[in-house]
Formats: sequence, structure tokens, C-alpha cells
Amino acid sequence: MKPFRIAARLFLSLAPLSLAACVSPHEAGWNAYRNERFDEAAGAWDELAFAGDAEAQYMLALLHDENRIAGANAAGAVRWYRLAAEQGHAAAQNNLALCHFEGRGTPRDLERARHWFELAVAQDFAKAENNLAVLCLLLEPSETERAHALLASAASKGDSKAELLLAAMGR
Repeated sequence: MKPFRIAARLFLSLAPLSLAACVSPHEAGWNAYRNERFDEAAGAWDELAFAGDAEAQYMLALLHDENRIAGANAAGAVRWYRLAAEQGHAAAQNNLALCHFEGRGTPRDLERARHWFELAVAQDFAKAENNLAVLCLLLEPSETERAHALLASAASKGDSKAELLLAAMGR
């Protein structure tokens, strides 16, 4: 009976070690990202992204957009942002809109930028509220009240850029 107890104790003492080794691809990607091993992070998220995971697509887009991986390019960022944005990922919608606004990785198209900002704003995404307000002022100076409302909403969520723009507008 004693050998059984020893084996049981050994198993129970080693079980937490083996359980700790189980890591999801998402978690593996984040661990690599936090440790600035960006190519490793991309490898962890790649399969998920190709399988349609919006968060993995967004993270791959960021790695391309921030030029953190081998072969990074703006067109790659736009591709992954678009795939995530089409699934309703608000941050991807905002960043895709910025790409359209700046003509980065895609031709400059302010109406497409507005479209993606609007979708992110519909999800109450503060950065998109700020960005859409700026775009409204550029495209339609008569939309001052809407721009103000968007900035006020973003500022209420702690967006410091929106707070600065409101102050600059004298509001």
C-alpha cells in the first residue's frame, strides 16, 4: 500500500506543473508579444487568424501596422484589419478607417474612412468617436454640433485627445 501512496503523492505534486504547461494559442501569442518576441506572437496568432478569429486578425494587423514582424507592410495590416472589422471588431474598424483616412496600405478614401469610423462609433468606441469628429469637421464644417457631441462622448470615456479638442473648440 505504501508504494501506491508514494505514487499518488508524486502524481498530485506533479499535476499542477503539467497543467500550467497548457497554454492556448491566444495566450501564447500574448506572452510572446509582452516579451517583444513579435514573430513568435504572429506565429501563435496566424492559424487562429486564418480560421477567422477576429482578435487574432486584429493582432496580426497591429504587428504589420507597427512594423514589428518580418515582412510587415501596410497592405498586410489593411488586409487583417478588414477581416476583423467585417466581423464587428471595433478597434479593427477604427484602425481600418485610419488606414483609409491616411491612404496607408490602401488608396485614401475619406468616405470609406467615415463608414468604418461610424461602425466603431456604433459600438461606443471612444477613439472612433474622436476620429469621426475630426473627419466630420474636415468633410462637413457644418457638422460642428455632431463633432462636439462625439468629442464629449469620447472625453467622458477618458479619451485625452477628445478633451484637448473640446478645449481647443472652446467647449
